Amino acid sequence: MRLIRLCVLKRLIYELAEREETAIYYSLTYRSWSEDKQAEIGVLEQASVTRDELFMRKLVDATLMKNKLWAHLSNECQDRREHAIYVTAYDQQMPEGHGAAIADAALGMCKMSSMYSPEYMLWNGRSFEELELTESAGYTMELAEQLLDHYMVRAGKTYEILYSVLDTDRKKVLFFVKEVDL
Repeated sequence: MRLIRLCVLKRLIYELAEREETAIYYSLTYRSWSEDKQAEIGVLEQASVTRDELFMRKLVDATLMKNKLWAHLSNECQDRREHAIYVTAYDQQMPEGHGAAIADAALGMCKMSSMYSPEYMLWNGRSFEELELTESAGYTMELAEQLLDHYMVRAGKTYEILYSVLDTDRKKVLFFVKEVDL
């Protein structure tokens, strides 16, 4: 009887380990949208991503692909299988007040990562400069959760999240923040 229990336990552990390693991937397409034509004007990139990465990619305000910045306009899902993010050239949808500074900082970064991780850029009144915050390695779901927040508190300081950019080439999520008193 003890041998049977041991065999059943080993089988359950094996099955659980196998389940955890199995990842489901989703099809994601970045589509370029023309406001003038009110139509899609092309496919920029297609990717196969995990559910957590899909969630993170849909939450950022913009994506940096192949050294070009694209502002997100909308997301859609067809039949719960085919996902799309509609984008336009960043200069067509820049946020007021910080738009050019965000583009300069995002395009000027060069640190790479093997897995998605956050980088913080602090507004100094004229431009954004790197803000060193102690962070653990960011998992995509942790980054997605952070993208849902409007504010973050670190070491007693409160920061407002102004904008976010996913840099697919460097595997970074850039958080553009300014310090606020609340």
